[in-house]
Amino acid sequence: MEGKGLQMDLRAFMDELQAETPADFVRIRKPVHPRFELTAVVAKLEQQRRRPLLYFERVEGTSFPVVCNLTASRTRLARAMRTTPAGLVQRYLQVLHEGVEPHRVDTGPVKQVILRDEQVNLLDLPQIVHHQEDAGPYVTAGIAIARDPDTGLNNASFNRMMIKGRNKGSLHLTTGKHLWEFYRRAESRNQPLEVALVIGVHPAVELGAVHTGSIQEDELKIMGSLLGKPLEVVRCETLDLWVPAHAEIVLEGVLLPHVREEEGPFGEFTGYALGTRPREIFQVQAIIHRRDAVFRDIAVGHADHLLLSSIPMEANLFRAVQAMIPSVTAVRIPAPFTAYISIQKRAVGQGVNAILAALGAELYLKWVVVVDHDIDVFDDRQVRWALATRVQPDRDVVILPNARGSDLDPSTLEDGVTSKIGIDATAHPSLEQFTPRHRVPPDLLDKIKLEDYL
Repeated sequence: MEGKGLQMDLRAFMDELQAETPADFVRIRKPVHPRFELTAVVAKLEQQRRRPLLYFERVEGTSFPVVCNLTASRTRLARAMRTTPAGLVQRYLQVLHEGVEPHRVDTGPVKQVILRDEQVNLLDLPQIVHHQEDAGPYVTAGIAIARDPDTGLNNASFNRMMIKGRNKGSLHLTTGKHLWEFYRRAESRNQPLEVALVIGVHPAVELGAVHTGSIQEDELKIMGSLLGKPLEVVRCETLDLWVPAHAEIVLEGVLLPHVREEEGPFGEFTGYALGTRPREIFQVQAIIHRRDAVFRDIAVGHADHLLLSSIPMEANLFRAVQAMIPSVTAVRIPAPFTAYISIQKRAVGQGVNAILAALGAELYLKWVVVVDHDIDVFDDRQVRWALATRVQPDRDVVILPNARGSDLDPSTLEDGVTSKIGIDATAHPSLEQFTPRHRVPPDLLDKIKLEDYL
């Protein structure tokens, strides 16, 4: 890695991590095979409850080193946002209101190498196959930047891409999400949709890309807010799009209208390998990258993936529930399609209102559990205790059939159509009027020194 550059790129963050918390950065010099071996290292470390950033110097079949596990800890995400792990959601919510305009520059490090037309070869990238059921190599950390054909607003989102040849990939668009809507608008006019797939950026920029909000919100502005400075952007070589100037790699191309090809199977964040489906085709017409570019990979379904997507979802849900229940105290995404929410209930019915607000705010949600503020939603044991002792199923369970959910949910019979469930696990009619919890007197507990007894 050459120098830090500005404090808005991936390599600056990694240099800072090495200097300040060296145990959190692991450099692997041993050659590794891109088929399964990188993911196996991540999985093996997770079995030991270890999640350091991994920098693979030598990956067979490519000249690009690979970094993964970048966002696999709340501590690293907090570092990227200049806050503490406990303050992540509130910090995210705070900066959403700021909206920093990107700063356009003439050129940047990402344009040190420009490959066009016949020079384009996706097979030069690390051909990473993550799980044994996967149909082939995937780019999993690509941030798709596109513009709404109607409004001109930018959108950024993570979209997996199956590499299908030298200049062709199959992009997964989630039904009902913003990029899917942009593509449908362009396709209705028989036009391709320009897309730039950005690989390797500061983790604060990645957090901006997984923001879940209105289609009217510009993620490039949110990225600047999270960075704490305007995001420097350069114009693509072949597209009318602006991308982070300090990215490692950008794939420039178009989503072809009315063209679909089989994509998958692929092991997703749900822990399942979902089957083959027809997907949109991404025709790559240019690749720009740094001279010594680092390839960013996300081991899908592992902590790197799950934590990155959880923080913005928690922030979005907190904001949505707070609009209806001002006394919401915490939100947690503990598992796929699931949210735990704690509120200080001040009126009968607020538990159900919190359920409805959450389900309306996040397409992927299928399970919502609402508890009182005395329950720590980051402690699964406490949540299970509230479910066991404060819930009557015939009174406190809400089921909504035939709702749009995730097309990655393997339990649905029709692709992406699901029922949704909410459980009001708050005390009835209120915590103050409910059967009191047994407690050791707090003053005595504070005085006890175990070394006097053990």
